Amino acid sequence: MRERKCIQTGEVLPESKLVRYAISPDLVIVPDIRARAPGRGLWVRADRSVLEAAMKKRSFARAAKAKVQVGDNLPEQTDAALVRAALDLLGLAKRSGELLCGFDQVRGVLQNRRPAVLIEASDGAADGRNKVLALAKAKWGSADEGIPLVNCFTQDQMGAPIGRAHSTHMTLLPGGLAEQFMFHAERLSAFRLLFSGETGDKRSCIADQDR
Repeated sequence: MRERKCIQTGEVLPESKLVRYAISPDLVIVPDIRARAPGRGLWVRADRSVLEAAMKKRSFARAAKAKVQVGDNLPEQTDAALVRAALDLLGLAKRSGELLCGFDQVRGVLQNRRPAVLIEASDGAADGRNKVLALAKAKWGSADEGIPLVNCFTQDQMGAPIGRAHSTHMTLLPGGLAEQFMFHAERLSAFRLLFSGETGDKRSCIADQDR
């Protein structure tokens, strides 16, 4: 994977740990999550605090060598774009047969084969989620071997790309779409400031299934 330099920290990192920003024709900085916009890209580590520091210290203008405009809502735009990129892939995976949805289908997959990733709604009922995770752990191993769990999305968000009002349990089968989904989901997890309890420690919205 190609590496790029973060305009704020100076770190040289793989693109999987960065977010690309593009300059629109009217000189506005916009997220370019899929790195497809023409022109020079400005790369920032996928971490909201780093992006906010880049905005405060005018790192975008220095890197672009131009009087670019940076909206106050750029962090929110970035978060939404990362969510959209991941969820769009769920729709593609559903149409291709690589995404299984619903408690019974997910349980059936887990009993017969190892999926690439489990996706559980952040606001789903704890009882159903615990049953899915317990089965995944029993069938597919310990913390070092477990199936990645993504719980970055709500039931409504998960339902939208597959044409449902809501969805709680999903699993992706191994393949290219699962890899692309994890690419975006891991950046979203890194970007969000998620804290654990009163300690202030960061936690991820992607974890091993038995945690």
